[in-house]
Amino acid sequence: MPDIETKPADRAEILEYHAHEQPVMLKEARGIDLASAPLAKAHFVQCDFSSADFRGADLSEASFVKCRMVGCIFQGAALGGTSFIDCELDRADFEDCRLTETRFVAGKTSMATLRGASLDRTSFVATDLSSADISEATLERCSFLECPIAGVSFAGSVLNTIFMTKSELRKADLSGAHIDVGLFAEADMAGMDLSGQSWQHCTFHQGKFHGTRMDNARLGGSVFNECDFSEASLKAVHAPMTCFTVSRMERVDLTGSHLALANFHRANLSGAVLNDCVLSSAVLSEAECSNAQFERCDLTQSELSHSDLRGANLSSASFANTKLHAAKTEGTLFFGASGSTIGTDQERAIAELYSTKRVTLDGETMPGGS
Repeated sequence: MPDIETKPADRAEILEYHAHEQPVMLKEARGIDLASAPLAKAHFVQCDFSSADFRGADLSEASFVKCRMVGCIFQGAALGGTSFIDCELDRADFEDCRLTETRFVAGKTSMATLRGASLDRTSFVATDLSSADISEATLERCSFLECPIAGVSFAGSVLNTIFMTKSELRKADLSGAHIDVGLFAEADMAGMDLSGQSWQHCTFHQGKFHGTRMDNARLGGSVFNECDFSEASLKAVHAPMTCFTVSRMERVDLTGSHLALANFHRANLSGAVLNDCVLSSAVLSEAECSNAQFERCDLTQSELSHSDLRGANLSSASFANTKLHAAKTEGTLFFGASGSTIGTDQERAIAELYSTKRVTLDGETMPGGS
């Protein structure tokens, strides 16, 4: 908070202001005892509450704007609908608190503790959460929008229906965390060890997973769109009905994974290892699978139309009505493979050559030409 002229205030004065429904402005109340104070719907503007004690206070629907609140204690306080706008909450103590529809906008909450807290529909917008402790907490329908989270601990927490944008999760501690339903835009999780964790029913757009270890993770029903999994390890993941569409998966290791009904449409799986995977009814249409390993895979009812399988190894794979329409199979190994495949439909292939994206009608011109 910038240097401004404030006047000292005690508990009685603050309660009197609130009793007359007046905002409390420009007050210096460092270390003040407001424990159990009835301050619902109170308004505080540019006050200094450093090290204040709000334990057990009723702060429901109260608002704090540009207040200095370093080291404040909120244990047991009622914080439903409370707003902290551009406040300094470094080292504040929210341990075991219940925060419902609480808002943190801008400001700093670095090194604050929310250990064991219950957060429901709580939002953090452009708030610095560096090194905050949010471990062993329960988060329901919470959002973190463009928040610095380096050093944040979510260890052992349950996160359900979470929305995060531009979060460098690789700098956070997610050990033992359980995530179910989340939307993550441009999340950076490169190089992290997420082995054995649950990330089910989550959606990632343009996420970074380069070199990430997710062995034995549960990813069922999640969507990874335009993500970078190059050289990541996803051995034995449980990922039925999971989408990896248009993602980079070069040299990824998916050995022994359960990928039934998974969608790899237009993914780049060149050099990937998918040996002993269950890929029944999976979609790999238009996927780049050159030099990939599919040994002993279950590819029954899977869709590989227009995929590039040149140099791939499908030895001992199991097929049943597996679609290989217009797939590129030069140099592909099928040694010991069994079951039925559906090859190229010539009439369909000819029709695809005349798609509206490739031909012009009378009087039309091609983009950039005549």
